[in-house]
Amino acid sequence: MAVAAVFALAIPSVALALVTTLTSPADPSAIASCPGTTAVPCTVVSRTTAIQVKVGDVRDPMHVSTDGRVVGWEITLSLPSPAQTKYFDSTEGGTARAAIAVVRNESGLGFRLIAESPMIHLEPYFGKTVTFALASSIPVVAGDQIALDVPTWAPALELRAGQRTAWRASRSATQCANVTIETAQSVPGSVAQYSCIYRTALVDFGAVEISTP
Repeated sequence: MAVAAVFALAIPSVALALVTTLTSPADPSAIASCPGTTAVPCTVVSRTTAIQVKVGDVRDPMHVSTDGRVVGWEITLSLPSPAQTKYFDSTEGGTARAAIAVVRNESGLGFRLIAESPMIHLEPYFGKTVTFALASSIPVVAGDQIALDVPTWAPALELRAGQRTAWRASRSATQCANVTIETAQSVPGSVAQYSCIYRTALVDFGAVEISTP
């Protein structure tokens, strides 16, 4: 499993190309989820693929607006305690891992997986915002969405965001409260239903795209 190094992205000079960072806007009321408190326990993205669908008045912040190629991605991770890390490792299918995925709407809440980046082991980066360059860029077209694929768990949530902030998971409507079954979308070409919506929470990640000239 490839592990990307953390370093500044070297963006090549491309005539008339636009470099775009796709990220969710900040929600001033949101707080990092881990290590949490008695009132706000440590909560993580668990065994699913996540699409941020709204932050305040902004809809679909990870929507690709121009054709191009994704050359890197970033994620902000909170800092679970050693005991919390051990717990999630044992209950969520293994150590914290994630990748970005390109998904395309088919109909309704159904999305087809177009491509995804190599998986990253996240534990060395807990408590940090990190950027990963892709050894091979991923082509995208206008209308695609950038999602976060989490086959195990990732402490990438901000909680207590506004009521209009929400993300969707690749789970059926009957599985919204069940995180014991992995529903992460990992097979290229597969179509998953993103039927579960989670409000007042922000999945804190982004992608860097170079548009096609």
